[in-house]
Amino acid sequence: MGEAVQTSPRQMENAEQPASYTTRSLLIVDCGSVFTKVALLGVIENQYRLIGRAQAATTLTPPLADLAIGARDAIAILERIAGRTMLRDGQVITPEQADGSGVDGLALVTSVGGPMKLLAAGPGREALAGFMYRSIGGLFTQIEALPNTHPESDGGSLEWQQALEQVRAFAPQAMLVIGAPFGAARAQANIEETGKRIKAWLDTLSAPSAEETAYTPRQLPVIFTGSPDDAPSFTAGLGERSKDVQIVEALSPSTLNPLNRAVNALYEGAVLRHLPGYANLRALSNTTPAATMTALGGMVRYLAQHFQTNVIGVDVGASSTALSGATARGEFLPAGHPNAGVGPGAGAILRARGAPQVMQWLSFIASEDELREYVLMRMLRPRALPTSPRELEFEHALAREAIQMALRAPGSRLGGLHPLDVVLGSGGVLSHVPHPALAALILMDALQPRGITSLVLDTAHLANMLGCAASLDAIATAEVAERDAVLLQLGTLISTVGSPEPGEAAVRVVLEYADGRKHSEDIAPGVLVRLPLMPGEQAILGLYPAPSVDVGLGPGQQARASEPVEGGALGLLLDARGRPLMPPADPAERAERVRQWYQAFGLSALLGLEA
Repeated sequence: MGEAVQTSPRQMENAEQPASYTTRSLLIVDCGSVFTKVALLGVIENQYRLIGRAQAATTLTPPLADLAIGARDAIAILERIAGRTMLRDGQVITPEQADGSGVDGLALVTSVGGPMKLLAAGPGREALAGFMYRSIGGLFTQIEALPNTHPESDGGSLEWQQALEQVRAFAPQAMLVIGAPFGAARAQANIEETGKRIKAWLDTLSAPSAEETAYTPRQLPVIFTGSPDDAPSFTAGLGERSKDVQIVEALSPSTLNPLNRAVNALYEGAVLRHLPGYANLRALSNTTPAATMTALGGMVRYLAQHFQTNVIGVDVGASSTALSGATARGEFLPAGHPNAGVGPGAGAILRARGAPQVMQWLSFIASEDELREYVLMRMLRPRALPTSPRELEFEHALAREAIQMALRAPGSRLGGLHPLDVVLGSGGVLSHVPHPALAALILMDALQPRGITSLVLDTAHLANMLGCAASLDAIATAEVAERDAVLLQLGTLISTVGSPEPGEAAVRVVLEYADGRKHSEDIAPGVLVRLPLMPGEQAILGLYPAPSVDVGLGPGQQARASEPVEGGALGLLLDARGRPLMPPADPAERAERVRQWYQAFGLSALLGLEA
């Protein structure tokens, strides 16, 4: 699977390379849990452009348990699309050769292997939990608390056995120990005792369990964040285990980056290095791979800085969901859920949210058994695609809940980001919808923005790739981001908050077109409406809400844009359903309400909702 831009890559051969470029061509490999995607960037007519992209199945499991095979398959497809040789004897040719073969650089981004699993412990674990989550919230991690039991004193108790089984089932890959907060009463002996307890746990976890016949011991790396006075006492308690410890600066509002860098540096060694064929995949690139959740932030920060606006990126994957927010002031607000997705991660959504919560987004009445059967199928067959409108709705309902779980994950600050000026949808679920209105509805329902928001869809699925490639050539990736990554403007969304008096319209919308035409429409509360504004067409927008309704400026405050708004693929969208969305409790009424939403966006025929 793949595609190329219309301009032939052969034009690169005669194009004069601008002096500002550090590379002539870049190959980006995005190794996901289900598909491996590749993209080729290069200079065309003195501008960096997307030349082509392709994808192949990720080869993580038998009979092809070698990640590099899937990457080479995808690159081979891209070679045929672009008419350019990039592989020789299974290796990427670098740098770019005089005959046009090869590439100057290769970037690798991955979500395969899942999140890095951290055990959190220490006297400051609870008191400094907020700082901990703010520090590593944008990284691909999953955190569990180390049980309070002590292997040496509680080793024979039932409580200890249950705690040990719980920790072994979690399969930790590193341990994070948080020292006591500054100003808290603490004694050196207590810090040393913490070190001894951690050592006992490390010794226990490095030994095989009674059920394991073949076992390869793995030493868990330890990160300690605490005061300089506490660090020596902690390492003394660890004894010979102290060689596995990295000491970083104590957590505080101004010292969040040291822990972030330390945890991020462990990702490759703790998670990726043990995957089948990872060494072969890693040999393709000369740069450290980035996690998908981290890479999305690079693209979002670029857009926020370039357009001086608030941006949130949304990527719903098969196994995890990433959200990245950035503000015009330069703030970066990451969030994500490492186990919530529409493939192998569907089970985590169902367990956390419950079947009734997922089914509230369906236009039909389904049984819990039908939903559970679909979720099990997606977990067992992650590459399967929806084969009916019912399955498509199941997948999109799970996507909505995955975004909600990421939005409310510990450490997320996205819930307070307002206004949401731009929402960028990326990832397979959103990028590959059969109709763009489906992607718009997923984003609208899950994020529930207020006021005026621009909805954009990354149909080229390049956001994560470009966020990663920026470390190789920031200018090149910025140019491709502006010209080729964000391909589809879904439309401007106006979302109202508040309820008008009975019989009163929620808001009157007035569009004044450049040719002198005027369109005026009263929007009733509780409905979705698509207003006529064609892609590329511009009009001055006027909003006249009811006294108790807010369109972003306060209840009853009218707005008339000084600059024209531009139509998108879906025109101009108005959401008068209120906030928060409150679907009816009765299943039949709820399904009818959802059907009305789909009908308002012209999706009745696609989803088989026509009578």
